Amino acid sequence: MVLWNLKSISIFSYVIAYFCLNSQSTWAFGQNGHRIVAHIAEAYLTPKTEKAIKQITGKYQLAQLATWPDEIKSEPSWDYAKPWHYISIDDNESFESLNRSPNGDILSALVHFERVLTNSKTTQSNKWQALAFYTHLVGDIHQPLHVGYRNDRGGNDIAVKWFEKNSNLHAVWDTELIENQRLSYKDYASFINIATSSQVTSWQKASYLDWAKESKAIRKQAYDFNNIDSDIPQLSYKYTYQKTKIINQRLLIAGVRLAGKLNSFFD
Repeated sequence: MVLWNLKSISIFSYVIAYFCLNSQSTWAFGQNGHRIVAHIAEAYLTPKTEKAIKQITGKYQLAQLATWPDEIKSEPSWDYAKPWHYISIDDNESFESLNRSPNGDILSALVHFERVLTNSKTTQSNKWQALAFYTHLVGDIHQPLHVGYRNDRGGNDIAVKWFEKNSNLHAVWDTELIENQRLSYKDYASFINIATSSQVTSWQKASYLDWAKESKAIRKQAYDFNNIDSDIPQLSYKYTYQKTKIINQRLLIAGVRLAGKLNSFFD
């Protein structure tokens, strides 16, 4: 049985914890990836939704909350939340018949936090936490390797060389492809936020299951190492050129969809 116990901590304590943790080393989408998704989402929020979110976050931006669910991974008391960031499924399996983890997964977590956010009886501190998790997980499910293979833990067990530096495939897709652009999260979001109105409408119609199916369908492209004959794939310019297009599209779609969901919750 999944334990959805939300910790009862004051808003002030959350904010202090955020800035203490934010001064430590970065986590895996990476911090900027999640901030990009959140920043794009803010451009599509209705005024009523913006007001509702401000009542939860105070003076802090959605992008500041977005990285918190990764930062608390260093706290053993939050270990039970780790399975919420992904779902494991092989190519020959379907989501409809999948033997889902009893500890939860990203699909069940998204549904749960939607219920928390839309429940009028939810406390303010639990809404803060739920909004942080929800914002973060919308980003995660659009990163193809968060809908990953069991045998390599979503690419975490695939060792690669990233411009001669030791890394793994999951880290490349969570962080390296984005950081390679050498942009602030606000500039990055501005550069890729070129969705048409018809795209926004189409993307926002999709369900959580649709999101997961999309990531499952495109994840094989992460393993296309251009036929490199090496025990450890050497990833650099060609791989970056090909895969950055994919990750940029997923970041944009995630931001647009996050806004659509938040608007449906609060407006």
